[in-house]
Amino acid sequence: ANIVEMTLPEETPLAGTPVERLNLPRDAALVAILRGERVIVPQPDDPVEGGDEVLFVAPETVEPDLRAALGR
Repeated sequence: ANIVEMTLPEETPLAGTPVERLNLPRDAALVAILRGERVIVPQPDDPVEGGDEVLFVAPETVEPDLRAALGR
């Protein structure tokens, strides 16, 4: 597995979407949301926001699906 880091675009259509409603690949685990100076250990009802850096643990084979799910 790899650690995959992505930054959501400022104008992401996912802004305000709770983590539990993100359509993520089965083998991708969201482990942290970095928002400004904050490190958020994501809970199901935590929303993602534009500009968030999101960190996942995922196998290399899942990375393209993960990027597609987040519009990257």
